[in-house]
Order: sequence, then C-alpha cells, then structure tokens
Amino acid sequence: MTSTPGPGYFEQQHERLDAQLHAQLLDVVGGDFASALQRLQHWRRDLDRHTEIENTRLLPHVPEGARWAARVYLLEHERIALLADEYQQRVQAVINHPPRDEPARRRAVLVLLDAAHALRHVLEHHNEREHIALAQELPLELQRAAWAGEDGA
Repeated sequence: MTSTPGPGYFEQQHERLDAQLHAQLLDVVGGDFASALQRLQHWRRDLDRHTEIENTRLLPHVPEGARWAARVYLLEHERIALLADEYQQRVQAVINHPPRDEPARRRAVLVLLDAAHALRHVLEHHNEREHIALAQELPLELQRAAWAGEDGA
C-alpha cells in the first residue's frame, strides 16, 4: 500500500476524460448536436480504453483486504458503459430527428442534459472511489506501468 501521495495517475486520466465530456456537454448546450455526437464518440473510445486498462492491468492486482473488491469496480464499469450507451442513443436520436424550431431545440438540449445527468453522477462517484481507495492501494510502479503511453500520464 502506498503511504505517500503519488503522481495521481487516476486523477490525470479522469481529468482528461472529464474535460472531454464537459466539452461535449457545451456542444449540447449550444445546440451543436453533430459536434456533440462526434465528441461523445471520441470520449467513448477513450473511456473504453481507460476501462480496459483498469480491468486488465490494475484490477487483477487489488490486494486482499482492500476497501472495495475488484468486483465493485468491474460492476461500476459495466454500469458506466450502459449509461454511456443510453446517452449516446439519445444524442443520435436528436441527430436523426433534428429539432424544427427554437423551442424544439431547447427541449432537445434539456432532454440531453437530463440524460447525461445519471452518467455524470455515476462517473463522479466511481472516480472518487478510485481516487480514495484504488489509487492508494495499488503500488505506484504498477500504476505507472499501466498508464504508460496514455495521454495525461
């Protein structure tokens, strides 16, 4: 277990992903649904890569007696993927049936912001769990090796 704060590999990765999702939501707010979908697809690819690294390189090393078992993180990853899929389907639906006027555009923006809320909530709690426990329980060298070559690490 790490007793001193490390370089924050999890924090760096999460900040990068959060910034991407934030930019996507700004596109939604601005009613630029095509750009919002493109950013969401890019974020989703990066999220899937992030999850793959955690699932294959880090979670197998969660020590006995850890605050949360690896299974908790795996289940959360599945939930995040499901919510991300549902959100992307809603964005795609707006693209497929574009709003016809300003009130419809505003309603579409609100629907998408509401749809993103559950995803953002689960992400926030999941990331916090990883910061306060997983990042402290896994050796820094393992974290460094897992995130080597990834943006932000």
